[in-house]
Amino acid sequence: WITEMNKVLKLFTIFLSIIILSGCSSLSWLKFWGDDEEEIELPAVLEEITQKVSISSLWDAKVGKEKIQGRIFPSISGDRLFYINAEGELFAFEKNNGTKIWEKETEDQASGGIETAFRKIIYGTLDGEVVVLNQENGEETWRAQATSEILSSPITNGSVVIAQGADGSVTGFDFDNGEQSWIHQVTVPNLSLRGTSTPILKQGFIFTGFANGTVAMIYPDSGAVRLELPITMNEAASELERIVDIDGKVVVASDVLVSASYQGHITAIDLQQGRPIWQEKVSTTKDLVEVRSRVIAIDDKDILKAFGLSSGVVLWQQEGLKLRGLTSPVSVRGNIAVGDFEGYIHIINGGDGSFLGRFRASKNPIVEIVSEGDKLAITDDKGRLFFLSLT
Repeated sequence: WITEMNKVLKLFTIFLSIIILSGCSSLSWLKFWGDDEEEIELPAVLEEITQKVSISSLWDAKVGKEKIQGRIFPSISGDRLFYINAEGELFAFEKNNGTKIWEKETEDQASGGIETAFRKIIYGTLDGEVVVLNQENGEETWRAQATSEILSSPITNGSVVIAQGADGSVTGFDFDNGEQSWIHQVTVPNLSLRGTSTPILKQGFIFTGFANGTVAMIYPDSGAVRLELPITMNEAASELERIVDIDGKVVVASDVLVSASYQGHITAIDLQQGRPIWQEKVSTTKDLVEVRSRVIAIDDKDILKAFGLSSGVVLWQQEGLKLRGLTSPVSVRGNIAVGDFEGYIHIINGGDGSFLGRFRASKNPIVEIVSEGDKLAITDDKGRLFFLSLT
């Protein structure tokens, strides 16, 4: 027994000597309780700013209580503001003072909307229906069935209504009667984020992105594809790491298309030549916005970055709102507005990324913002609608 113990002690001494001689770096694998915990990042604490822009609340209203499963925006048309909640209650307000003009129970599970144009109100549902109503009184004009749930707002040019489905479809419906005119379908991965890009109409075409990391340029009248290109490549080992959904709106300006994906890149494409002109690494699910020849992206850590539209050079970066649960950015008077998880609205200089103004509109997280001139319509996650003015 003593001989065996001596052997053990000798081996232990040799082992200990090797560790000491090889330096402290070799001890990194010796983990103690709690040593392997990753450092937790906390949301940025708001610093005092000089208020160069004044923000005030004109009115607010309670417009819902259930969580929205897609994206629903307030929508301004003329002197009215329209909104539909997840329970299907549709509201028409007087824009300037918030007086309720009418309210309608649609009994739909609204999940994408709303578009107000050509005196119509358009939204999509979790059942995959596109619904069109009259702006004057909310009377239904038509409804049509798409191929899957609609998680972003339909759009229209007055001739066709375009809706994007969660299954990778983009469908065109006749504006007057709702008959299906065409459908464009892409194959989406088995694993993707819940959400879809919101199509936009620019230069006579539909532009949108898909869960497979591609963007398309589509003729609205026929559904024919003018251009379809990948904006990112991700060859990671796991299916989870290969998710490259494009869930935010793209930007089209000066014959350049810019799009960004989750776990991928932000890429600019020359629409005349149909080829990429610059690309940078970024991960985002939010809309892009263009101000002052800059494309603004908010990455997955809520850092704002401004890329030169034609060059892709990072012109400024704002980290003062890091991890604050930001909304998608919107353009307002050549600058940028975003909301955060504490109900603050931040106005950021589009030229240099500095803070211009801040206003706490709600005690709850801000969900969506839309802008018109110097006005902002915003919603929070407790179903409240606010109408703000900038001066």
